[in-house]
Amino acid sequence: MSIDHYPNRIQEPSGRFLEIAEREVGRIILDIHDGPVQNIFAALSQLYVVQRRMVQSPDQAPDELERIRRSVTLLEHALNEIRTFMGAFRPPEFERRDLVAILEGLVIQHEELTGNPVCLELEGELPAVPLPVKISFYRILQEALSNAVRHGEADHHTVGLHCEGHNVIMEVRDNGCGFDASSVLQQALTGHFGLQGMRERVGLLGGTFMIESSPGLGTCVRVIVPCGDNDQSLSCG
Repeated sequence: MSIDHYPNRIQEPSGRFLEIAEREVGRIILDIHDGPVQNIFAALSQLYVVQRRMVQSPDQAPDELERIRRSVTLLEHALNEIRTFMGAFRPPEFERRDLVAILEGLVIQHEELTGNPVCLELEGELPAVPLPVKISFYRILQEALSNAVRHGEADHHTVGLHCEGHNVIMEVRDNGCGFDASSVLQQALTGHFGLQGMRERVGLLGGTFMIESSPGLGTCVRVIVPCGDNDQSLSCG
C-alpha cells in the first residue's frame, strides 16, 4: 500500500490558481461533451427515427411509444447532468453557509445522482474557516467522489472531518478497486488534472495532500489544511 505526501509548496499563487481554474474548466467541458452532449445526440437520433417512421407508417405509431419513452429518459438525464455541471461553476451560498453544511449538501447531491451511500463522520468542533478553504474542500471532495465512481467503480464512500490543533482534516475513503498509487501519482505530475488540481489547491492553502491506495483495497484521500487561530467554531457532533 503506497502513501504519497505533498508538503506545502506555494509558488506564484495567482498563476497557479489560474492554471488550476483553466484545467477544471477543460475537465468540465470534456465531461459535458462525453456525457450530456452524447445523450442528447442519442435522444435526438431516436426521435428522428420515430418521426420518419410515423410519417411513413401512421398505423404503427403506437409501437414507437417505447422509443419515445427512452428518448425522454435520455434527455432528462442529460438535463440533470448539465444542471450539475453548471452548479459546479458557482457553488451556492458559500459565503453564508459553514463548511459542514456545504459538504453535507455535496454528499446529498452525490447520493442522489449516483445512488451510492456516503457516510459523513464529523468529530468534535470545527473552526469557522475562510471562503477559500470552503471552496477548496468542496472541490476536493467533489473530485474524490467523482474519481471513486468513474475510475474506481466504488459504490460506498466515507468522509471524515475533524480538527487537530489548528488544522482541519478531511479523509475521503471508498471501497473501489484501488490502483497503483505510485504510478498514478507520477502521472499526476505530468498532467493528471484531477489529482494535480487537488494537490495544488491544498498547496495554495499551505496544507498537505496525501493519497493512499493499492489494487483491490480502495482509496483514501487525506487533506490537512491550517485554519489559523480562531475562537469561532462549528459543532461537529
